[in-house]
Formats: sequence, C-alpha cells, structure tokens
Amino acid sequence: MNLADGIALARAVAVLPVIVLVATGSDTLALVVFAAAALSDAIDGPVARARDEVTARGEWLDPLADKVLIAGTLAALAARGLVPLWALVIVLGRELAAIAVRSRSPHPLPATADGKAKTVLQALAVAMTLLAADAGSAPVAATAAIVARRRRISGVSCAARSLGR
Repeated sequence: MNLADGIALARAVAVLPVIVLVATGSDTLALVVFAAAALSDAIDGPVARARDEVTARGEWLDPLADKVLIAGTLAALAARGLVPLWALVIVLGRELAAIAVRSRSPHPLPATADGKAKTVLQALAVAMTLLAADAGSAPVAATAAIVARRRRISGVSCAARSLGR
C-alpha cells in the first residue's frame, strides 16, 4: 500500500472515533476529527501524483473513503436526531447507486468536478451540523436540501460517464 492509499484508508477509519464522539455528545472533538479526516481528501490525490503512485486501488479507495466518512458520520448524527432521516436516506441511496455504477463500469471513472464539489458540500454540511448540534435540525435541513440537489447533479453525471457519454 502506498502513502496516498494509506491516507485514504485512514480517512475511512477515522469515521469510527467520529461516531463514538457524536454518540457521546462530544461534538467539538467530533468536528476536529471529522475535519482532519475530510481535509485529508485534498492531500491523497496530489501525493499519489507527485510520487507517481496513482493506482487502480487508489481510484476506488479514495471515493469509497469519502463515502464511508460522510455516511457514517451522518448516520451517527441521525441516530441523535440532529439530521433528518430523509437526508440520510438520500445520501445513502446516492452513494450506493454511485458504488453500483462504478463497479459495473467497463472503464475507470475518475473523480470529476461535480463529484468533488458534492464531497466538499457534504463535508461542509456535516461540519455545520456538528457546529450547530445544540441548535436543532432546522438549519441542518436547509443545508441538507442544498446538498441533496448537488448530489442529484453529480449522480446523473456519474451515470452518464459510465455509459461512455
């Protein structure tokens, strides 16, 4: 395993302490761990390219790590009632669909600007939720609606690319 793949794997594994911290109400510490993990997404790709270590494993591990971090954190927030269940269902549904499309594609589907924007918006929405953990879910629902719209655009783009269009 190369350094970039290790960074992506660490991002996925970071969801475990985030879930525990959210479950115990340690929202500030959960935010710190989540933010560090989310920011690592900006590092692994450049590291792989700089070291000439871009691999097929990295191409699927990087987006999978993002999905695990976001979905796991959202599930923990939903379990505490801080995120509406419908937002979690939208995120999980889109992510499962993206995994299915990527796994069935005859060619690799590298990250696109839409997908990167979706990941950034998701991470911001989760971070804002952790910041506003005591404020209830009304501001979170508005943020989740924005993220859901962006996810739809990204999902359509991913499906079209898998068909070679």
